Amino acid sequence: MLDLFRKFNVLQIDSISSPSTSEWREIFTVDPTATPFQSPEWMCAIEKTGHFKNKSRLFRCSKGRVLLPLAMHSSIFKNRKFSSLPHGFGAGGFISDFELVKNDLISILEALNDMNARELSIRPNPMQISIWPDPHACWATTKRISHVLDISSGYDYIWKNSFHSKKRNRIRKAVKLGIQIKKGNDAAILNQFYSVYLRWSEIRAKQRNLPSAPLLWLARRREPKWKFDAVARELGSNLQVYVASHGSLLVAAAVFLKMGDSAVYWRGASDIELTRKFPGNDLLQNEMIRDACESHCSSYHMGESGGVESLMRFKKDFGAKEIKYSEFSLK
Repeated sequence: MLDLFRKFNVLQIDSISSPSTSEWREIFTVDPTATPFQSPEWMCAIEKTGHFKNKSRLFRCSKGRVLLPLAMHSSIFKNRKFSSLPHGFGAGGFISDFELVKNDLISILEALNDMNARELSIRPNPMQISIWPDPHACWATTKRISHVLDISSGYDYIWKNSFHSKKRNRIRKAVKLGIQIKKGNDAAILNQFYSVYLRWSEIRAKQRNLPSAPLLWLARRREPKWKFDAVARELGSNLQVYVASHGSLLVAAAVFLKMGDSAVYWRGASDIELTRKFPGNDLLQNEMIRDACESHCSSYHMGESGGVESLMRFKKDFGAKEIKYSEFSLK
């Protein structure tokens, strides 16, 4: 089968090298499917955490340029472990300055087989799943599900035609109750987001009748504060933290990314006890979607839900479509 692919494949890879920041930005700017996770600023933030090294690859091909954002763990215990992208930093995958087709990726994936990697994983942009080939003997796959909302028709259309009626009612209720939304990217609002995240973790421990101290330790390890600080420094105004509050009560918070034609709901957390009365999560999503539309983005990525049915339903009620795709890992 691979011989047949090679016979009809027209992509010739002339060289593979490390990309310059300027080249990376050129490619990112012209690729309509690129997300903030695939930007040079995002990779810079990953590297600034001190836990990873930038090992991104630029493929100069007969059709143009293809770039793979790629990070290597800096720990000596995980040396030669590459990922696009590291766990917790979103989906990576390829961007290009020409329209990729399936046979193009077959050639590039074959070229990656020659890397001196102990481990290599690629979690692609879900919007490109149609051009990813079926895996062959060198690659294993892990099934994933993401949700993406098409916002190319504008906010007014989405409000009327994409949002479920119960979502519109909850948003109206939030406004009527006087829930306030503020946004920013400074240290103070990042701290508010993180405090809501820890509060969410604490309530989850209580619901499970588990001691809160070890679960809070795990929560800090799973989503370390330094990650958000590093990304906020590098992305500047392209990252906004939204906080929903009622009086002095922090109800919910979310991290919103916006670059190029794509916007991303990266992280969210809420005080589960307060949201029973104050639908802050719904109002946050409404404001972030409105922001993305006003910035002329065409897609709003709501991310994976870890198979949690309630979270998947929450995203579907805003009109986000389920996309099934696979993460590729080099054997």
